[in-house]
Amino acid sequence: MINTTSYNIKPHVCILNWNGQEVLRDCVQSILSNQFESFKVTVIDNGSDDFEPTELDSKVNIVKLDKNYGFARGYNLGISKAKIDKDEYLILLNNDTKVDENFFINLAESIQSKKTESIYGPKIIFDDHKNLIWYGGGKVNLNRGIIEHIGIRKSSSDFTIESNTDYVTGCCMIVKKSIYDDLGGFDESFFMYNEDVDFCLRAKLNRIKCVYLPSVIISHKVSSSLGGYYSSKKILMKIKSAFLLYKKYYSKPRSILLLMKYCIRSIMSIKL
Repeated sequence: MINTTSYNIKPHVCILNWNGQEVLRDCVQSILSNQFESFKVTVIDNGSDDFEPTELDSKVNIVKLDKNYGFARGYNLGISKAKIDKDEYLILLNNDTKVDENFFINLAESIQSKKTESIYGPKIIFDDHKNLIWYGGGKVNLNRGIIEHIGIRKSSSDFTIESNTDYVTGCCMIVKKSIYDDLGGFDESFFMYNEDVDFCLRAKLNRIKCVYLPSVIISHKVSSSLGGYYSSKKILMKIKSAFLLYKKYYSKPRSILLLMKYCIRSIMSIKL
């Protein structure tokens, strides 16, 4: 076990789970395999049919919700029930991810010397193609219909420089609990998708930066809960949530126009 007393960081991993027992076990195991002295793990179960808490390590805290509240409300409810201290760092993590063996130590080394608090996002690689980027930063330009990951399907070795970014994906978002509270958590009008974009846009309005950390790495089994990367269910949910995002920041007529731009860009980005 690595002595981490010199690091002023209290990580608290919160995993939102819905009908993903198999991938959840792998996710939790990857976390517990890290050689770091002090961190907490809480699984927030969103009313799963297959959830078996007894299959998880006894070190894992369990918050059981009565139904599937979606991403935004699921996290808000789960975090409130978990009674997390304001000085802890929330690590909001998809259940279909696995963290690198040096995840916590690299995170601590990346942020311990920062003078101001930010929202942090790791490098995320495809679980089945670990040399390829899934998230190397986020790009948002609502006026042009742009909400996208930087570097997707490009070589991981090309994304090694820490940088400010437009948004951090909710697949793995690292934020101090005090900032999460100050921003009021996630907007619960979003069921799934773009609540992370909205959270980061509100953070920027409060002069809080978003930062991409390339030395902090996780892998992602993309969209395992929705049946695949380009499933019709996922596409429809993303379009609906994009419209909600545009309506929040623009008039309805303008929102419809921007949604059309977003849909066109999304279709053009699909790799057949």
